[in-house]
Amino acid sequence: MTEKTEKYGLIVIGAGMAGIAAATKCASQGWRVAIVDSLPYGGTCALRGCDPKKILRRGAEILDAAHLMGDKGIDEGGLIYR
Repeated sequence: MTEKTEKYGLIVIGAGMAGIAAATKCASQGWRVAIVDSLPYGGTCALRGCDPKKILRRGAEILDAAHLMGDKGIDEGGLIYR
């Protein structure tokens, strides 16, 4: 078996937003860049963390606010709970 050796100017561990930003910046300057990640491209924040949490949390806040304002003239009848 022969080994193949590759040379890189930067190896980024993690394909999240920070890693992608660093890789893109260096690649645009002519560096040879590799990205290593065992998880799907996009990182934790975009796929499993911050962003999905914010979307789900905001919907719950809207429903809760409407419920709390029921005695102020807000009709919950038009809200759909699933």
